[in-house]
Amino acid sequence: MKYNFLIYLFIFNIFFPSVIEYYNYSNSSYDYGGSTEEDLNSNAIYEITQSQNSLWLRTGGGISFIDFDINSKPLFYSLNNSNLPEGGSPALYIDDNIMVVSGSKAIYDNGRYRPMGTGISWSTDNGVTWSYIDQSIDVNPEEGVYKYVNWGDQDSIKFKAITTQIYNVSYDISVFGNFIYATSFAGGIRRFDYTQNEPIWESIPLPMDTQDYLICNEINSETYSYDPVDPPIGSDNHKAFSIFIDDNIWVGTGDGINKGIINQETNCIDWRHYNEDDGLGDRWVIGIKKQNEYNRIWAVSWDPSLNTPIAHNLSYSENSGDEWYIISFFKDISAIVYDLNFVDNMLYASTSLGLYKTDNDNLDLWLPYNIYDPEQPLLSEVSYASNHYLVNLESILLSGSPDGIFYSYNDGFSWTMHRSWNSTIESEKDEKRLSAYPNPFYIDNQNQYNDNGYVRIIFYNQSHVNSDLDIYNFNMDHIISLENPSFLNDEDQYLWNGRNKFNEEVANGVYFCRLILDGEVYWTKLMVINS
Repeated sequence: MKYNFLIYLFIFNIFFPSVIEYYNYSNSSYDYGGSTEEDLNSNAIYEITQSQNSLWLRTGGGISFIDFDINSKPLFYSLNNSNLPEGGSPALYIDDNIMVVSGSKAIYDNGRYRPMGTGISWSTDNGVTWSYIDQSIDVNPEEGVYKYVNWGDQDSIKFKAITTQIYNVSYDISVFGNFIYATSFAGGIRRFDYTQNEPIWESIPLPMDTQDYLICNEINSETYSYDPVDPPIGSDNHKAFSIFIDDNIWVGTGDGINKGIINQETNCIDWRHYNEDDGLGDRWVIGIKKQNEYNRIWAVSWDPSLNTPIAHNLSYSENSGDEWYIISFFKDISAIVYDLNFVDNMLYASTSLGLYKTDNDNLDLWLPYNIYDPEQPLLSEVSYASNHYLVNLESILLSGSPDGIFYSYNDGFSWTMHRSWNSTIESEKDEKRLSAYPNPFYIDNQNQYNDNGYVRIIFYNQSHVNSDLDIYNFNMDHIISLENPSFLNDEDQYLWNGRNKFNEEVANGVYFCRLILDGEVYWTKLMVINS
């Protein structure tokens, strides 16, 4: 499938919108229905946003949240409700009335791992109770590959039937009125009325690549078809990635951005389609944000022309899409932007080269942060998400990474890192145990540093001496011996880059880590996946 590198990145390195503003927190000790656990679901932090009581984190293992003690110290928790979608969280939406989260996981299909949507959950009581709906899939048509649906006053609008969850992932979600909207790549853009007892997914037409407009009740049913496959058979504009709703509905796709006007009586939508011909920086719009201070709509768009991710431009409009302007700063420094956030007239950009901010509203000058905690060095310079809040009248800046979350109380002059792992310390039994994080380990997509991915192999070793670690494949062939562990408190860690003793990436599969410590032997299993 064309542009596989983008789809693979979306599984783990996704940009998604969040609402950014100052917010004054106090220690809420909020009860989320007794379904909370201490610490993060995952160290991969893709979004930081707010609800009435907590800061919420969208992670590679589900949703987590931050509370604060009376001294404004962050406390990290995870929400594990049986009605939440399985797997990681590609999208999270929060406003004063509702929280919505989508789910995804990778499955092994036809010789490789592919992304699969696992549904959407929503809560109208700030995360205490949740409702769930399956990922939207269609019934196989009796004839052909198309289904025919009603839209507005028209019937028989032709849509490609999407009969699988594979590549059908709700990468972004938004809410307008009683409807939850989802952009699901292969599944297109769909919505459902969450106030219904048994809500039903509804497919929404977008302009084809060749169309600048698509007007409700004026669709030519003989020539129109919604088909999210590669041209010339289908339309890149039907591969929906991102969504934002204010006075209009904005949908980012593989062929630009679409501005929709929703008829609030009929819920039908008129569309205007913009792409590079209208001034956008690049075609694949994977994120849409609004900077209220200047009434700007920002499009984070990636250039899909090569089979590897490359730096790209940012685009923005100050007149609701009539004109688009390009920011080339990040393309010039070879950075990929994952997230944009706004505080007053300051902009924050989370990128493959770290976190940047503007010099006030000077869009041509972006200043880098040096994000570093000497106690817990980060393996990757990537910043996936950021946010800036007031906590008990004290300002806190946060930055999410593939390997944990940083926070600063002095605008980035100094940072503290929080990283979760399965501790190998058992105080009661005083046993020495062995653990690997992340597990499974995606070599080409996790903890990237100097063109390598890394997994941490952690063990309790109060003396920090006399340890040897070897890795074997499933046939118990020796792969590599690791040396020079580092330590933090009473635990040591070895770092492995997924390569064998000949510096070759190992194949997909299960690997066994054997630790010899003070004459005793300990084992743990590690799943390794490469692209």
